[in-house]
Amino acid sequence: MPVEKNPDNFLEIKEIEQEPNSSRQTENYFQHPPPQPMQMPYREPEDPVRELLRMVKGMLWSTAFISYLAIIVMSFIIVLAMTPEIQSWITTPSVPSADDPSILENPIEYIFIIFPFPVLLFTISGAGFQAWHILMLSILIGAFAYSKYELWKDWLSRRGQMLISLTNPDKAKSSIEGVAKLFMACSFFSTMYFIFLELGSIEMNSPAFDEFARAELIYGLFNASVFEELISRVLLIGVPLLAIGIARKWKNPWKKLFGGNVDITPMTMSLITFAAIFFALAHVGSWDLWKVPQVLVTGFALGYAFVRYGLHASIMIHFSINLSSSIMEIWPDSMLAGGILGMSFFIWIVIGGYFFFDYIWRLLIKLKFLSRPQPNIQTSQINYGPPPQAGYQQPSPGYQQSYQEPVQHQQQTHVPSQPPPQYIPPPPQMRQMSSRGFICPNCGNTGASYADGRLTCLRCKAIIGESKPAEPEKSENDMFEY
Repeated sequence: MPVEKNPDNFLEIKEIEQEPNSSRQTENYFQHPPPQPMQMPYREPEDPVRELLRMVKGMLWSTAFISYLAIIVMSFIIVLAMTPEIQSWITTPSVPSADDPSILENPIEYIFIIFPFPVLLFTISGAGFQAWHILMLSILIGAFAYSKYELWKDWLSRRGQMLISLTNPDKAKSSIEGVAKLFMACSFFSTMYFIFLELGSIEMNSPAFDEFARAELIYGLFNASVFEELISRVLLIGVPLLAIGIARKWKNPWKKLFGGNVDITPMTMSLITFAAIFFALAHVGSWDLWKVPQVLVTGFALGYAFVRYGLHASIMIHFSINLSSSIMEIWPDSMLAGGILGMSFFIWIVIGGYFFFDYIWRLLIKLKFLSRPQPNIQTSQINYGPPPQAGYQQPSPGYQQSYQEPVQHQQQTHVPSQPPPQYIPPPPQMRQMSSRGFICPNCGNTGASYADGRLTCLRCKAIIGESKPAEPEKSENDMFEY
């Protein structure tokens, strides 16, 4: 509230200026209403053991993810470099004829669907097989490029995000980082499952990969990572999601055909389970029933990646599982390559154990089987005074725009031992004049002081807006009429 410096009233002005609170109470009422009781959170000090485990987890994750990126990029380069050799293998007669084994024929590709076991649709060979190989390779290139694009986009989204993602796996949100975590979780489970079979002296039947030519093996592994995702995840999860989206009139339901940005609900979890069971049973013909538990868990990871991130993520997980050790097919006698790959797998399995149980825990919480534990937070309440009474109204913005008094903001510290200041509501005349400031009705002066619930004109000493004592609260008996 401005103070009019009249020489005749110099003593009064000096007296008012010595009271720093009285001349600014009007401005404080309108621009700074009395604060409400505030909750001050108080957290317990961090546990040193927990901090050490968090640091170890960050170091393992950064090492595991960097090594994963390096090996997957190398595997992708190997697949690209093998393209001429695969094309030559497709057009070279190398398969014995069914009618006469002495006659060699060109390799044949079988196109099938799984429902629940493989159902053959047709076969292709020659130029058709070559075109099919280029199609599958193009889809793989697109999935690989899109996953890397999302990684760089996330790392460059804000300053320091790359360091945060590499040191804290819980903050790594891109699709390729999710792919790496799911792949490591699957590697952990597969290793534990193979140890279980070894302890039980159980031998699992597997295809004779040693009899395959190098081009045939590389093609079969990378083709499965693309084609099996199309016939299992897209056909068994994407198509039902599309039908449900059309029936429920979702926005852009066609995007659900290739997954991504879909929440984990009982409905989507049922589709993931349905596709994982069919995917596991489809491997019985080439392997045996002991392969089903391992592929079933992998199918859950692939389905989750498809629903959460999209088709490109499930393709990348499948590609990582099939071709992460393809470097040994090119340099089988390299001790350096074998040592790097073995050390990387060891780190993946160790950190994968954390991811495996973390995903199970999060899934149980998501499906309401478990409740999320609440952090131990204590709050202390600081009372800055009673809340405004019922008669107090927030002034219009016009008052703040038309008049603002410079205020020297001083840091105020709260002393708990001192009683809080008493709140005095503004008079009705003060609220009515909030849009145009104070104007004395006697002399037209715009300077006034405020104290004890009333305004005093600095020129004519007119007292405006004497506050009336508050009415006593009605008792319980007064609330009834007799």
